[in-house]
Amino acid sequence: MLEGAAENPYMNRPVGAPVADETGTSETPRRTVQAPSVSRFLMIFLFLLGLWTLIDANLRDGFAFAADVVLWPLIGFGGRMAVITILLAGVFTTTVSSVLRHYFSDWVKMARTQRWLRSWQRERMDAIRKGNKARVEQLLEAQKGFSKDLLDLQASPLKATALTFFMFIVVFNWLTSFVTVRLGGAGNMWIAVPWSPNVFLLDVYVFPAWLLLYSLLAIPFGQIVGRVLKYVRFRRRLHELGVPLRADAGDAG
Repeated sequence: MLEGAAENPYMNRPVGAPVADETGTSETPRRTVQAPSVSRFLMIFLFLLGLWTLIDANLRDGFAFAADVVLWPLIGFGGRMAVITILLAGVFTTTVSSVLRHYFSDWVKMARTQRWLRSWQRERMDAIRKGNKARVEQLLEAQKGFSKDLLDLQASPLKATALTFFMFIVVFNWLTSFVTVRLGGAGNMWIAVPWSPNVFLLDVYVFPAWLLLYSLLAIPFGQIVGRVLKYVRFRRRLHELGVPLRADAGDAG
C-alpha cells in the first residue's frame, strides 16, 4: 500500500472521479477569476529594477548613494573596521532574506507534499513493473490533484527571491562604493584575515577579495538563521497538534 495514502486525499479516489474540494463535496469547484495582485506586481517590478541596475551605471550609483546615506552612519565606522562593516552588511542581507523566504514558504505543507510525491513515484514504478495499467491510470489521475500544490511550492520561493534580489543588488552596489571610494580614498584597502595578515580588498581570486569575504561571513549565518526559523515553526506546529517534541516524552507521561 502506498505510504501516506491515508493522509493524501488524492490517492484513494476512483479513476475519473472529480477532485473533492475543501468542503468535502465531490462537485467540481467553480472557476473564479482572481484580481491582479499588487504584491505580485511589486515583486516583479523590483526584480526587473534590480536587473536594470546591472545595466545602467547611473541608476546603480544612485542606489549606492541612497544606501550610503543610511548604511554609512550605521555600519561604516568611518572606514576603520572594514571587516566588521562587511560582516554586518552580510548579516543584514542574509537575515532579511531568510526571514522573507521563511514567511513565503509553508515548510509543513512542503514536507507533506514531498512525502506524497515520493510515495506516488514509488507506487507508480511498482505499478509499471507489474504491468498494472489500471493502477497507473489511477495514479496519473491522482497526480492532477496534487500538481497544483507542487506549483504553489515552486512559486513561493520566487516571491522572496524577487524581494531579496533587489536588496542584494543595492547592498552590493553600496559595498562596491564603500570599498573603492570610502576605503580607497582613505588608503585603507588592506585587511587582516585568519589565513593572511595582509589582504588587498580589490585582489581578484575568481571574485574580488571583499566579495569572497562577504560570502564567507554571510552564507553560514544565513543557513543558521534559516534553520532556526524552520525549527521554531515546526516546534510551534507540533505544539498545536499536541505532538510531543521528543519521542520518549509521550512514554514518560
